[in-house]
Amino acid sequence: MEMEYLNCRCCGGALDTFSNLTVCKHCGATNFISDVANRKVFQLNRANKLRQEREFDNAARIYDNILIENGPTPDILWYRTLCEYGIEYVPDPISDKYIPTLHRINDESMLDCNFFKQAVEISEGEQKETLLKEAEYIDGIQTKYLNIAANEAPYDVFICYKETDLETGEKTEDVKLAEELFYELVNKGYKVFFARETLKEKLSIEYEPYIFAALKSSKVMVVVGTKAEYFTSVWVKNEWGRFLKLMEKDRERQIFFACDDPEELPRAFAFKQAQILGNKDAIKNLAENVDSFLKDKKTYKSTISGPGAEDIYNEACMLLDSEDVRKAKTLIDTLTERFPNYPKGYWLKMLYSNKAKPSDIKELPRYLNGDPDYEMALRFANGELKEEYIKTAEICKENLKYQDEFNKILREKSAEYMSDFDNSELGIKRESILEKIRKNCNEVDTYNNKLRLSFAVGYSLFYFGLLLMLLFTLFYEGSAGYLSEGAKYYYMFRNLICEIVILFGIGVGLSYNMRLDVIISVISGLLMTLGVFLPEFGFLFFLFATSIPTVVFVLTYLNSSVNTNRSNRESASSRIIYELDKLKRILTKETDEEMKALAENLSKQYKEEKGIESVIEIKEEYYIKELEKFDNIYQIAKDEYTKYIEVSFPKEEDTNPFEKNDWNNAFMGFSMFPMFGPIVGIIDILTDKYNKRNHAGSCIGLLFAIGIMLLLILLAGVIAEM
Repeated sequence: MEMEYLNCRCCGGALDTFSNLTVCKHCGATNFISDVANRKVFQLNRANKLRQEREFDNAARIYDNILIENGPTPDILWYRTLCEYGIEYVPDPISDKYIPTLHRINDESMLDCNFFKQAVEISEGEQKETLLKEAEYIDGIQTKYLNIAANEAPYDVFICYKETDLETGEKTEDVKLAEELFYELVNKGYKVFFARETLKEKLSIEYEPYIFAALKSSKVMVVVGTKAEYFTSVWVKNEWGRFLKLMEKDRERQIFFACDDPEELPRAFAFKQAQILGNKDAIKNLAENVDSFLKDKKTYKSTISGPGAEDIYNEACMLLDSEDVRKAKTLIDTLTERFPNYPKGYWLKMLYSNKAKPSDIKELPRYLNGDPDYEMALRFANGELKEEYIKTAEICKENLKYQDEFNKILREKSAEYMSDFDNSELGIKRESILEKIRKNCNEVDTYNNKLRLSFAVGYSLFYFGLLLMLLFTLFYEGSAGYLSEGAKYYYMFRNLICEIVILFGIGVGLSYNMRLDVIISVISGLLMTLGVFLPEFGFLFFLFATSIPTVVFVLTYLNSSVNTNRSNRESASSRIIYELDKLKRILTKETDEEMKALAENLSKQYKEEKGIESVIEIKEEYYIKELEKFDNIYQIAKDEYTKYIEVSFPKEEDTNPFEKNDWNNAFMGFSMFPMFGPIVGIIDILTDKYNKRNHAGSCIGLLFAIGIMLLLILLAGVIAEM
């Protein structure tokens, strides 16, 4: 299997090394790569991609799993810190460097973040300096945003909704509903954050401080969604996820939902009351509910009032349910330390170690018997609580049987998906794209061959014409003198023969632009024709006649706007790039989406067939290998067709002749002037079909040969005259 490279933390480009300190060749960012990162390349690339797509919570879960399984490393802890503050790296249009952009303002300075402090503690040298420098830069941005937010008047209500449907690109139905709710609440005298109205005069780069200020001050959030996927879209989830965390600290806040089907709400909204949008006067009723809550917030006061075992237990349960496992772990440790005989503390510890939530433990596939924390919970539990724990363990064990059976089905269906891929809709799309790529590759070859052959044939004829002129001049042994009638006709004949050969060379050499070819051929032809009828000035006419196309060739050959063959080749190469991007999207993103959809459908069908309510977990490890195969298919295609791209758009390092040791042919050519030097240069260029070498030396040698040849002709003419 081909080695997979880790992606850059800033731009997402592939890093071409596995060393501990790597500078990205795409954006110049310094990447510090631990041994853990080298072992978890695929997971880290997925997490980094999610972070770059602003799905910070999903990315954080992957980083957390890596940290739990492998222990802390500076690079993973830094990535986790970036998720806490919603950091996205975007290209700076001025410097072309990737700079951090903040999407999640936090009251806590990044320098005080636990993840960051751990990263700094275990880092050293340049890595430590880089982390501190970047964190200070981000903290400066946050301070600026916090100052903006501090000047905002507090809000009463925050309306969360999806503005644009990504598939259609059009405004969602939710906008109209949210706008109706906005005016209902404004008419009741409340200050409401509604992005369409509140942010319409703000620059997009300044949205975050205003969103943060509104989230922090609002006592109520209303989430409106007519489709299930709108609730989990990146920015909607970002807003309600942050509000739920604020609710953990302030129990006087409340969140309301408006949807078509409460069953489609995310799990985080379980047991929350929702307004059904299909009901009559749904928005007015929703506004009334918000109004009632805001007028009597006392009924929603926090139930946690002290540091007792039950209070800590309730808060830890809430944190586990909201997936804030780090804070939950702290409370659980406190609970078991302060109350060592309290069974619920060990029960929570067992839940944490099994990555389970209190609200769904009976639905999850787990084997609890033998777990040390579960055994401790049983030891200290009595009566109904102990019976509940035993019953829960039996249910989880039964669920595990279903889970194991489903895992086997998922593995088989994933392999089947891979084997049947060629006949699937995406497989047909892939083949169509590959066919287009192959067609464009043939087009690249066609115009590339025209460029190479027209250069080689045209230059060969051009040089051969000059060589003939030299040979005619050297072997002329007439005794009548240069201006005798015999010499005159001899040179007229010489000039005529050479003119025909050179004109053919010019015609072929400049064939990449028909108009230019005709103009230069006519000008050179007229000059050389004068050289035929005025042989005493023939060399002068031939000097101009050969210099003009040489200069024109040098000035235009590399210019795609003039050189139609080069322009057509670049267009075909550009289309290959475009089709490869489409292929990558199919073989990485769309297959990933289809595999997830396949797994979800299998889970749904399996539960219906078995008639069970327990959760069937979809574990990536049962289809991740198939996704890796698709990624390898793309990499193989990319490697195969890269040469057709680089022949038109060479890598930056290939454009500097001094970085390549390709001058040998030129030096060899110089040593064999005037007879064989050009042949060496032409062979050098012709044998390198896809420009894998730099031919600056050979090209300079070829041009130099023309000058040498003209000089030799001049000397031969002078000698003949003497």
